[in-house]
Amino acid sequence: LRSEGSAALLQLNETPQVQMINKFRKLCGDVVNHPRVQLFIIILIVVNAVMMGVATFDFVTDNPEVDNAFELTDMIFLIIFTVELCLQFIFRGFNLFTDGWLVFDFVIIVLSWSFAQLQIIRAFRIFRALRIITRIETMRNLVAALFDIMPRLGAITALLTLIFYIFAVLFTQLFGGLELSGDYFTRLDHSILTLFVMMTMEWADVARECMAEISWAWAPFVAFIMITGFIVFNLIIAVVCDAVAVIENKEDLEPDFFGMIGSKDGMGEKEDDGVFPGEDDNYVQTSYEDALVDSLSEQITTMLNSQKEMLATLESLTKESLLLTQPSPIHHEKNSEGDEKVK
Repeated sequence: LRSEGSAALLQLNETPQVQMINKFRKLCGDVVNHPRVQLFIIILIVVNAVMMGVATFDFVTDNPEVDNAFELTDMIFLIIFTVELCLQFIFRGFNLFTDGWLVFDFVIIVLSWSFAQLQIIRAFRIFRALRIITRIETMRNLVAALFDIMPRLGAITALLTLIFYIFAVLFTQLFGGLELSGDYFTRLDHSILTLFVMMTMEWADVARECMAEISWAWAPFVAFIMITGFIVFNLIIAVVCDAVAVIENKEDLEPDFFGMIGSKDGMGEKEDDGVFPGEDDNYVQTSYEDALVDSLSEQITTMLNSQKEMLATLESLTKESLLLTQPSPIHHEKNSEGDEKVK
C-alpha cells in the first residue's frame, strides 16, 4: 500500500501544474533561505533592535520629525520581515508552524500588524533578536547546556525558596514591630521582597537601621547573606559550569558566527528534486525504514562473521591445548644385558 501510494504521489507530482507550483515554491525557498539573504535578515534584526533602543531617547521622542522617521523605518522593517515570513510559508506550507522560531516570528508580526497603534505590543518585537541564537553555534550550545541543567537548578530553586520563606517569617517576627525608614518587615510579602533585595548585597542600610534598635540584629542578616550569597549562588555557578564542561567535551565549541546560515540544521534547509518539507512523508518514512533495516542487516552480518571467527579461534586454541596436555607414549627398550629400559 505504501509503494502504491508513493507511486500515485509521484505521478501527481509529474503533472505540469504541480511541477510549476513546485518550481515556484522551490524558487521561494532558494531565495529566502539563501545564506546572503539570511545574513541580510539578521543584520536587519540587529539594526531594528538598535533603533528601537535609540528611539527611547529624548532627542527622538521630543522631536516629531525624528520620531516619524523612526516610525517609517520601523514600518519598512516590518514589511521586509512580513515578506520573509510569506516566502517561508510558500516554501514550507503549514509545516512552518512546526518550527518554534518561525511560529514566534509569525505571532510577533501578526500582533504588530493587528495592534500597530499599541506601543506595548510593538515593543515585543525586540524579542526577534533571539533568532540570532539559532545562527551562532556557541550560543546554541550554551542554551542547550542551560536546558540540560534545569532539573538540578529546580532542586536549588526549591532549596532557595525554602530558605527565603524561613528567613521571611523570622525577620517579620523579629523586626516587624520596629520603626524603620520603610516597610521592610511589616508583612510577610514585604519581608520576602526585602530579602530578595538583600540577596543582591544591598543589605547594609537595612541592617544598620535594625541594629540601631537591637544590638544583635546583625546575626540573622549575616546568616542569611552567608547562606544565599555564598552557598546557593556558588551551587548554581557550579552546576552551570559543569553543564558547559559536558557540552565542551561532546564537541568543540569554536565560534562559528553565522556559520549555520544555509545549512541543513538552520533556516536554510533545502530539498532536492522538487520534494518539499512534509510533502511526501510516507515515501520519506519508507525510505528511512528501508535504510534502517539495511543498516541493521549489515551490522548483524558483521556480528555473525565476527562470532564465527571467534569460534574458530577458540576451537583452534582448544585443540592446541589438548595436544600439549596429552601424555607422551611410553616405549620399552631392552639394553644389551636384557633389562628393559622405559622411555
